[in-house]
Amino acid sequence: MRLIILTLVCVGLSSCAVHSKKAQQLHLIKAYEVETQGFLEPSGLTWWDGEFYTVSDKQDNIYQLKFNENTVELVPIISIRNDRNTKLDFEGITHDENYFYLMSEMYFQILKVSKDGKIQQWLPKNELLKHSGEKVGLFQRHNAYFEGICYLGDKQFLLAAERDPRGFVHYDSSNELVNAYVRNDSIYPSAQHRSTDFTGLSCGYKNYVLERNAHVVSELKFKHGQYYESRGWSYQNIIEKPNLQYQDMQYGHAEGLVVKGNTIYLILDNNRNPHKQNTKNNNSLFLVLRK
Repeated sequence: MRLIILTLVCVGLSSCAVHSKKAQQLHLIKAYEVETQGFLEPSGLTWWDGEFYTVSDKQDNIYQLKFNENTVELVPIISIRNDRNTKLDFEGITHDENYFYLMSEMYFQILKVSKDGKIQQWLPKNELLKHSGEKVGLFQRHNAYFEGICYLGDKQFLLAAERDPRGFVHYDSSNELVNAYVRNDSIYPSAQHRSTDFTGLSCGYKNYVLERNAHVVSELKFKHGQYYESRGWSYQNIIEKPNLQYQDMQYGHAEGLVVKGNTIYLILDNNRNPHKQNTKNNNSLFLVLRK
């Protein structure tokens, strides 16, 4: 009976010890340099009608990725109306059949944007997402708030809270229902002195999350009303290749995630940190990986 009780208690907690798993190695198909022009910091990634789109935590635009032989140009296609006194700090982007949805880390809100940019509307209208996360212990560290967003269908969203602690928020915008919870322990260990964290999300037939500091993309499983990590794929051996390393590798850089079948696409926010082999080059990277 004691074992049964302990098992049930552990299911309901986010701080239970977990057993480490070994992630499968991803294979590099192509690495593009993203022409960030010295100031753009791409954060978040989505794929819509055959095109990739991203946002930046420093600029108020939606960018389309234009691919050349070895480089990617970020083309601003929609300008976001900023009627607030600070930057909007967009960290994630997703879409449904008609609208983009941008995650503002600064304001704990989602900006709904039509494809022509004419409609721009904040969801929710109040601080529901912020207060719901705070009630369960999320958002304790400054600037470690929402980092990922993906559309689940039926006006529902999955949001990733970054770190210290990390977790998930499920938001049903049709009736303003929120389910927030901490998911701080990871089955994929990070390097010493790194926090476990979440950044990008990719949703579809299967849902995935990017664990930046572990250099792992993991599939999410839904049970007991919450999302959990399951199978994982590591790109650590790729990002540590001499020609892809940045000067500062203390923490991970990947923030945008799209998974399509056996192909994984990542975009990095290197915070304008230069490449290790060429300190005059601070371009970001867009990686095409295969399971």
